[in-house]
Amino acid sequence: MSSFIITPLVIAINIYIWIIIASAILSFFQLNPNQPIVEIVDRLTRPVFNFIRQKFKWVVVYGIDFSPLLLIVFLQFIATALTTGPIVAILQVVHTMIISYIIIVIIASVLSFISINPQNPIVVTIRRLTDPLFQFFHKRFPFLTVGGIDLSPLVIIVGLNIVDTLLNKLVIGS
Repeated sequence: MSSFIITPLVIAINIYIWIIIASAILSFFQLNPNQPIVEIVDRLTRPVFNFIRQKFKWVVVYGIDFSPLLLIVFLQFIATALTTGPIVAILQVVHTMIISYIIIVIIASVLSFISINPQNPIVVTIRRLTDPLFQFFHKRFPFLTVGGIDLSPLVIIVGLNIVDTLLNKLVIGS
């Protein structure tokens, strides 16, 4: 395709991604839905979010709706595939997933040091995402707990960074 078609399409995708981000931010506040900007953002995003929720039931976890995140990743994949090709787009999605999981591991580690309601939906979701991997490391590498401090999150983060770097070098070829 020519850049005459691709460039406006990528710009439109990026604008829509910002609208999705605005929708996610506005959902945190109890705003009057009749306000013009709230109504416009809702009309532009709600049909797509509803479609995603219907097709992918797993996108709502413990009351937390991940449909905006899924839509952003998909749209970013399309925009990258249009500009650089599908291989780089797949690599970018994998990179985003790795970085996201690293952030989740860091949050889980910080939560282990503070007193927080273990029934909080966000805490439950983070624990469900990290506990299986933490338990795997605890069983196989018990020496990662030193003086009561669990070093498995550090090993997981370093390992994920190595995988991310290797994938980048494999695709880029440098």
